[in-house]
Amino acid sequence: METIKIYHSVWRMLLLILTSFAFVAASFFMLNDPKIEGGFYVVIGWLGIVFFGLGGLLMLYAILKERLTDRPFMTITDKAIIMENMKQAIINFTDVESFEVLKGRQQKFIAIHYKPDVELQKMDEAGTIGRNIRSLNRRLVNAQETITTTGTGMKAEELCDLLNERLRRVKSS
Repeated sequence: METIKIYHSVWRMLLLILTSFAFVAASFFMLNDPKIEGGFYVVIGWLGIVFFGLGGLLMLYAILKERLTDRPFMTITDKAIIMENMKQAIINFTDVESFEVLKGRQQKFIAIHYKPDVELQKMDEAGTIGRNIRSLNRRLVNAQETITTTGTGMKAEELCDLLNERLRRVKSS
C-alpha cells in the first residue's frame, strides 16, 4: 500500500493567520483609542493581542514547518498514522479497534477507539494533565484521542474510510 501524506491547506491556514492578525490589530487599536477608557478594555485588548497573536504565530510556524521540511501534518503508512504537531505522535493500527467520524460544534473529527488494554496503557503512561484530558475526551466523545481534519484538504468521512480500510488490512494479515 502506498504512503499517504496529508498537509494543511495553505489557503485555509493563510486565511486563519490573516484573521488572527486582524484581531490583533483590532485589539491594538482598542488599547490606543482615547475614547475607550477603563481597565476592563485594557485587559480585553491585551488578551486579544496575546491570544490571537500567539495563535497566528503558531499557525504560521506550523505551515512553514510543513512546507519547508516536507513533513506533513499526517502520514498514513501500512502500519501506523504519524501525526506532526508540537511533538510527533504515532498511532499503530495494531493498537486500534476502530475509527469513527463524530461531529461537534460544526466541526467533524475522527475518534480513535483503542483496544481496552492499549487504552489502559495510554492512560497509565500519560501525566496528570494528559490523564485529565483523556478522561474528559472519554466522557465527551467516548474516545481518548481524536484526529481533526479542519484545515486539511481531506474530508473527515473520506479519511475515516481510509483509516478503517487500512485497519481491516492490518487485522486480516
